[in-house]
Amino acid sequence: MDYRKDYKGEKREKKRLPKTCIEMFKEFNMTDVWRERNLDKQQYTFYSNPHKSWSRIDMAWMGGELTEEVENIEILPNYWADHNPIKITWKGKKKQNPGGH
Repeated sequence: MDYRKDYKGEKREKKRLPKTCIEMFKEFNMTDVWRERNLDKQQYTFYSNPHKSWSRIDMAWMGGELTEEVENIEILPNYWADHNPIKITWKGKKKQNPGGH
């Protein structure tokens, strides 16, 4: 999580992922796919009313070949919950009808 890009609020308290998460992501060579494809973008997935802050705490971490299969990843608008959904569109071939039609 890049605090400068993934958090906006009145408090300047630095939010970080737990050390164990960071170690696991490194061990399995995983990346935050949305951040990797949106290096300078500021978009959030969670609003905290008590703290009056926005943050991007919902993430899609992937590694290796799986990352290469992502065609698109986007944060969708939130209409009724406190978290915004993340939509992942996968690459792939369209299935053909077994009858050839």
